[in-house]
Amino acid sequence: MLEELTMFARQFIQKNYELELTIPIQRNNRLRTTLGRYVYQKQKNIPLRIELAGFILDYGASTAIIDVLKHECIHYSLHMQGLPCTDGHPYFEAELKKHGVSSTNRTMIGKYYVYTCNSCGNENVTKQKSVVQSPDKYRTSCCNATLIIVGERIYDGTKMTG
Repeated sequence: MLEELTMFARQFIQKNYELELTIPIQRNNRLRTTLGRYVYQKQKNIPLRIELAGFILDYGASTAIIDVLKHECIHYSLHMQGLPCTDGHPYFEAELKKHGVSSTNRTMIGKYYVYTCNSCGNENVTKQKSVVQSPDKYRTSCCNATLIIVGERIYDGTKMTG
């Protein structure tokens, strides 16, 4: 899968920025909250790699994986051109919009645990295993009540979060 993603990234960067991709795309199973990241050596300003979280490669729909990959490719391309490339910067966000790419952390991907509020019955989800292992240690944000774990749900990144 990484070979296909690397080929896609090369084409995307060449077509849109007329640059060559000179760094590897790698799976990183330690990433938990971020879907992907562009890594470079800050002191020497040298690009090192693009990392994609293992859980997006396992659970993500192909459209969601490509979206994250494009996001990281835009970081790389702008950095290589000496242009603003940080999340939230107006120039970077405009580039995302120009290419129809999601901003940071706007998609749900992976295994989530579903729980309900013991007081009002509202349903919510969390990625934290500790909530499932010790639900008595947690309270709901709606009513500050105890919660009941009701199951698991897999999200593939096709639904946007609020």
